[in-house]
Amino acid sequence: MTRFVLVLHSHLPYVRAHGMWPFGEETLYEAIAEVYLPLARMLERLEADRVPAPMTIGITPILTEQLADAKVKEGFLQYCQDRLMRAEDDLARYQATDLAASAAHQAAYWHETCEHYQRLGGDVVGFFARAQERGQIEVITSSATHGYSPLLGSDTALWGQIKTGTDAYRRHYRREATGYWMPEMAYRPKGHWEPPVEGAKPGMRAGVDELLYKAGIRYTFVDAHLVQGGQNLPPQIGPYGQLESIQLVESSDAVYQVHELESGLRVMARNQETALQVWSADYGYPGDGAYREFHRKDPISGLHHHRVTHRKAGLGEKEPYYPDEAFKRTKEHARHFVSVVEGLAQKHPDGVICAAYDAELFGHWWYEGPAWLEAVFRELARSKAVKAMTAREAVRGKAVRTALPEGSWGRGGHHDVWLNRETHDFWRLVYRAEYQMVAAVQRFGRDQNGKRRALRQLMRELLLLESSDWPFLIDTGQAVEYARERYEDHAARFAEIYQMLRDDRIDIGRLAELEALDNPFPEADPSLYAAGDQDVSTKNLVAELLEATYPARLARRAANKAAHGKLPDYQSLRNSLQEDEPPPVVYDSDEAQEPEEPQAGPGEKKMTQLAEVIPSSASNVTRTRAKAPAEKPKPAKAKAEPEAKTAKPEPAARDVFTQIKGIGPTYQNRLYEAGVLTFAQLAKLKPAKLLEIVQARVKVDAEGWIAEAKALSKRKK
Repeated sequence: MTRFVLVLHSHLPYVRAHGMWPFGEETLYEAIAEVYLPLARMLERLEADRVPAPMTIGITPILTEQLADAKVKEGFLQYCQDRLMRAEDDLARYQATDLAASAAHQAAYWHETCEHYQRLGGDVVGFFARAQERGQIEVITSSATHGYSPLLGSDTALWGQIKTGTDAYRRHYRREATGYWMPEMAYRPKGHWEPPVEGAKPGMRAGVDELLYKAGIRYTFVDAHLVQGGQNLPPQIGPYGQLESIQLVESSDAVYQVHELESGLRVMARNQETALQVWSADYGYPGDGAYREFHRKDPISGLHHHRVTHRKAGLGEKEPYYPDEAFKRTKEHARHFVSVVEGLAQKHPDGVICAAYDAELFGHWWYEGPAWLEAVFRELARSKAVKAMTAREAVRGKAVRTALPEGSWGRGGHHDVWLNRETHDFWRLVYRAEYQMVAAVQRFGRDQNGKRRALRQLMRELLLLESSDWPFLIDTGQAVEYARERYEDHAARFAEIYQMLRDDRIDIGRLAELEALDNPFPEADPSLYAAGDQDVSTKNLVAELLEATYPARLARRAANKAAHGKLPDYQSLRNSLQEDEPPPVVYDSDEAQEPEEPQAGPGEKKMTQLAEVIPSSASNVTRTRAKAPAEKPKPAKAKAEPEAKTAKPEPAARDVFTQIKGIGPTYQNRLYEAGVLTFAQLAKLKPAKLLEIVQARVKVDAEGWIAEAKALSKRKK
């Protein structure tokens, strides 16, 4: 019988205590509410009904650390209660409207979410650990902070990531890890390595598989192209709705086999047919018109009340969301999916089908995703052709001896996403920090005073610096400055601690501050770096590089801070319902994203992946505010100053810009005063000029206004 393995990979970077907007801690809260708790409730229902659900769930160590953190737990409860208040406000505002069904569903959902989290005592990690202990699921681990294995500067640095990850897994899940998700599915075999930038030494390197096997890992996963050759599936870089058409592919026989490397490590490849069935914009389920639209958010509450409608529908054309209809579709799609799997099983009766996805797809990008998963397992329980099982079970038995090439799921199947001209500065800092970590341990590792404590925090800063998330966010264009600030700040704290060690002046108070800020991995073991290349140098190379780039970094950060502005609080948005001007548009870093090269994904990467940040879809929402009737536009005052160069002769009639969501009477008058009187004129403005004219005090959706003006102008014709 064909073995079916469903793998969900969960990962978020370290965002605890590192800001909320435009990217930060709120992304973690979203994942808890929209992904991990719904998955937990799904498992509870299946367990109660005695339906097997042998999922393999990868939860990275840095994500596990955050889920278990007391500050995160407290912050999530506040977040959850805030969302419940928003949902209840929407329920009151949308009574007797076509959004009433969605509003009622949202209120019930957030009430259940708050209650469920409290019932678990905030212990999401404990829930998954217990589900594994009773044999329902399998939890696998990964590198400590998702460091990009093939490009780390030494075997010692990679070993620090691997061993810290397996140690953290043992502490949280109460058993030894045998399964492992290689960050970004990135693999490098044994061989000679040349560093891509200065700071690391060339030479022979162990294969990633060798170090994994040494750490007790017995199986992992790769993208299909590493076992079958040819073109890889494009990587997952964002929400379903942005993925372009992808031609259906047929996996080779190699994808249905378990492979064994020379080290003894076993490997399963991601099946392409099952991946595309979810991710393809042409064939994937989340694009069904009944499902909830991710990009369109309510301009007051920020909640979702519209459906996909159809794939080509503009945000202003999205129709009201009807939950009952959407959840009915999950069962239909589950039956179809299982039929696809059974069809593949007929062709490969003794094979293994590994369907691997990003966990954050299910519930966050695709709201109904957990319900679809539940329906899939209920259908699989009745299948005569396919047996669902965990990865640990599936890799047992015969395997094909294989030698894998170097590669990842990224663009071109190689390292281009994480290594390119825009990320060279990142790797220069990483390599210098890895070099200094070894030097610090060799020089101070035997000390048992404050230096031992400083070395442990030095190691934490290095691990956080090495995260693959930072170059990824830079390459995709999503939260570029946030990513740069994060890795530069970790490097700066690393340099500061290293200088304390070098000067033999440990500032315990300052060290305590850094420990409170960057607190993962209490068992961090600096001795993991003791076996690195011997070097007596004590230079603070990280500090020197940061000092050399300081003026440029300072200017860049100031510009970024000015561009983002301040996030309005919800109370001000609620109050704005009583004012003339519509509420300012609030948007998250993971909203309305459009990749430079649309691609579909491997179960790798997170809730916030963009190639180009474009403004919020919320401003495109066309709905009537419940409490404040629309006002007629006030006539613009004549400009007395003759130097108003942008003024143009007034046409016979002015267009009413307040039809565009987010433009109120104040902004409309400013446009009129600047001589912008028609939708056609507004559509021709550049976003920067538009922002200059309206003098917005908060972040607004200039591109969205322009796009909607173009559409309204065409309708007039």
